[in-house]
Amino acid sequence: MRLGVDAREIQDGVVTGIGRSLANFIAYFGAHDASHELALFAEKKLPIPLGPRCREVVIPAWPTFLWDQWRLPLRLKGERIDLFYSPYYKLPLFSPIPAVGQVLDLMYLVFPPYVQALGPLGRLYYATVGRACALKAIAVVTDSDHARGDIIRLWGIRPEKITVIPLGLADRYRPVTDKEVLAAVRQRFGLPDRYLLYLGNFKPHKNVVSLVRAFAGLRKAFEGCKLVLAGPLDAHGQAIQAQVEAAGLAGDVVFTGAIREEDQPEALLSMAELFVFPSLYEGFGIPPLEAMACGVAVVASNRTAIPEVVGDAGLSVDPLDIRALEEAIASLLGDEPLRKRYALKGLKRAEGFRAEQTAGRLYKHIIEIMETKL
Repeated sequence: MRLGVDAREIQDGVVTGIGRSLANFIAYFGAHDASHELALFAEKKLPIPLGPRCREVVIPAWPTFLWDQWRLPLRLKGERIDLFYSPYYKLPLFSPIPAVGQVLDLMYLVFPPYVQALGPLGRLYYATVGRACALKAIAVVTDSDHARGDIIRLWGIRPEKITVIPLGLADRYRPVTDKEVLAAVRQRFGLPDRYLLYLGNFKPHKNVVSLVRAFAGLRKAFEGCKLVLAGPLDAHGQAIQAQVEAAGLAGDVVFTGAIREEDQPEALLSMAELFVFPSLYEGFGIPPLEAMACGVAVVASNRTAIPEVVGDAGLSVDPLDIRALEEAIASLLGDEPLRKRYALKGLKRAEGFRAEQTAGRLYKHIIEIMETKL
């Protein structure tokens, strides 16, 4: 049988959670499937190796909606696809080919600042087109129980139609001990000897401002420890920079700029004293998982899906309670044995999220649908 996949998320390089998950699935399919064929649909050639039973189908770029709802369905029919898998909620609404849709979160329907920013038309699109895609799909995959609850509550999708499969952790995320590699990364980004680390973007839901405020209250007690904020210095990043400067913290906070795969984020993580993730909303939350996999103790938000990822392997805290955030950070910074115990617990927990396992679960789920429901 032939499985078609919307592969646009990886056509420019694997940099997002969706892209990583999709690349893991494609790699698993190429290594394990000897019975089915995989066709990857994208707007340009893909920058990843393809297995013997995998091929790419390039459909030149058009306006997104027309590509989704007109050009893609025509090619699916022409390529005689038996089942189509979309790694996000978009899929061809009028194509007769059965489809599996993946919905990682509904943040733009539940996080107030984003709901307001969407405006009436944007909210209508998410509430109607997104829901229509989920209703049309013969199965829906999501990455956490929290996201599954949102999909049921907001879109009215039948619970038995939704399967939870966590995002996969790339194999590269392991403790780095090579001194030359560590020294090179430290020099490249001007990292201090001891630092707290946040790695991600600076959008409002990431709530980095709470971390900055907590750090301001801690820096005198832990004078030798700095704060490293690693993420793109776009308008959101520049706003955090301005807040850091206004608080008189510029000398104690390092901004690295965007961290790419080739920048060896695993080394940046491995050298941190502590990883702090105060996000207000996550459909999954892979940054604290990557930190745990690199042997770093974690302080994380107790909201949305984050506790499902961190479990009891990190300290969970209300991300808007600055005092509680300060206390959690201080408890680990000031107690090395405790910090090491959490680091070890994190290493153990992270092994359960390795890409081989999660990609395997997604593969088995999709193949089961192909072989039993079509």
